[in-house]
Amino acid sequence: MLRFVTLHCAETAASLSGFIEQLNSCAKSAGFDICAAVQDTPLPEVDGVIVLVSAADSFAALNARLLALSDGYRNKAVSIVRLTEGGAGQPVDEPLRATLLHYGACFIYPHGLLVEETGVSPGAVKTWLAGFSKFAAAIKMWRALEGVSIESAALESQRPQLAHINILTRDLEASQAFYREIFGARYCYNLGPRKVVMELNGFDFFIEQSSDFVYPAGYHIGIRALPEDVQRIADKVAADDNIVLVKGNGPAPGYHQGPDNVRTAVYFEDPDGLVVEVYSSEIEMIETNRRLLLDQL
Repeated sequence: MLRFVTLHCAETAASLSGFIEQLNSCAKSAGFDICAAVQDTPLPEVDGVIVLVSAADSFAALNARLLALSDGYRNKAVSIVRLTEGGAGQPVDEPLRATLLHYGACFIYPHGLLVEETGVSPGAVKTWLAGFSKFAAAIKMWRALEGVSIESAALESQRPQLAHINILTRDLEASQAFYREIFGARYCYNLGPRKVVMELNGFDFFIEQSSDFVYPAGYHIGIRALPEDVQRIADKVAADDNIVLVKGNGPAPGYHQGPDNVRTAVYFEDPDGLVVEVYSSEIEMIETNRRLLLDQL
C-alpha cells in the first residue's frame, strides 16, 4: 500500500483546506494512506511527499524546513501543489525544487498541480493523484532494487515461471477463432486430434475438446494489458452480440475503472462459458511486482 504525507505551513493548510479534504477522500477510496507532517518532528516513513505552497509563503521558512527534513524525502517521490493567488508575492515552487533536489536527491513529479482560489474539481484531484501514485510506485520499486546487480537480476528472471494453462471447449474451431480475433492469439500446433496449442505474447495455452464439463462459479482466467488495450478490447466485445459481458469484480457488466483511477478491467465469457478478465495493473501490482521491472533489465 502506498503512503503519502502532506507538508505545509498552517496558513497554506487553511487556504488549501478544500483541496486537502478532496485529496484525503480520493486517497482513502483508492486504498492509499495519507497523513500530514507534524511541525518539529521527522517525516514518517512514506513513499511520497506532497508539498503544499502558496505565493504568500516565506521561502526562507519553507526552505529551512525542507532542509531539516531532507532525510525523510531522500530518494522519494515528491510533488508540489501550489495555490494561485492573484499577485500575492512571487511563486516559491521553483526555488524549492532546487532545495529538494540538492539536499534530498528526491524524484520530483513533473506534473505539479495549481489550485485556484475557487478550488479544484474532484475529477482533477483524482486524475492528478492517479498520476502521482504511479510515479511514487515506480520510485518505490526502484528503491527495492537498489544494489541489485545485472547478474542477480538475471538469476531472478530464471526463477520458475507459470508457462501455460489448459482450457476446455466443445468446438475447437470456434474457440481458436475467438482467441485469435479478440486477442490476436496465434495457432502453434496440434497435440493430437482433440487439442491445439496457441500462443499469446509468449504465454502458451492449450485448448482441449471435451463434451462434458462446466466451469465452476468464480473460475476465470486473467489477461493483463495496457489501459488503452483494455478499452479497445472492451469496445470490441461490447459490439459483438454473441459475447456475454459479466460483472466480475466490477460494479456492473462492462468496462470499468478501479478506485485507484489506474486499474481498468472488463469481464466476458468465451464461447464455452469460461470467464475472461482483461485488466490493467493496479497500483499495488506496480509497486510490488519486481518482475515487471526486472524483465526490462
